[in-house]
Amino acid sequence: MSVEAIADDFTKAVAEGRDADAQKHWSDDVVSLEPGDAPHARCEGREAVLEKHAWWEANTEVHNVKTEGPFVMGDQFAVRYEMDVTMDGKRNQMREIGLYTVKDDKVVEERFMYGEE
Repeated sequence: MSVEAIADDFTKAVAEGRDADAQKHWSDDVVSLEPGDAPHARCEGREAVLEKHAWWEANTEVHNVKTEGPFVMGDQFAVRYEMDVTMDGKRNQMREIGLYTVKDDKVVEERFMYGEE
């Protein structure tokens, strides 16, 4: 499967709220990186990344997600996210970029970039 096809399928699944369909593209050794030193700033392996996503689901009320992309170059693709969420009792608007690296037809790394609003 081409990087473009993986990127399209992944992004469409996320946009439609079908996270399990997006996660099928992860490598068993996927690495997930976030800025800072929070507990989930670096997760290695499918199980650890699934735990990170479960934590997000349990601690965040997502009101709306918009995606833009994917933007593909070589073995990577980027997706721009806009999210309306409530976390820790505070509703806010988040914007972030997800940068995904593909190797052997699987996402081997997801890297999120965002700043404080």
